[in-house]
Amino acid sequence: MDRIRTGMIGVAALIIVTGLAWIGHGTGLVRLPATGFMTELSVWTINGALVVAFGLIVLVGAWRLLRDHPHAPSDYAEPEDGQIPG
Repeated sequence: MDRIRTGMIGVAALIIVTGLAWIGHGTGLVRLPATGFMTELSVWTINGALVVAFGLIVLVGAWRLLRDHPHAPSDYAEPEDGQIPG
């Protein structure tokens, strides 16, 4: 389980870095290469923000859903005969 979690965190980090690069190109902060097709186009800023949001969802999912004990033990115990206690 730790390998899957580590892999998902690595993938999430790559997704977030890619989204940040797209935001940088879309806003004109990053100009590599100088004649790139992405430079200062707002569509790349929006796409980058969406990709960063997706990367954060993957990161939170890897962090929370794949932890060792996803749910705390419950105090509620269902009766054996199926009857509602009371």
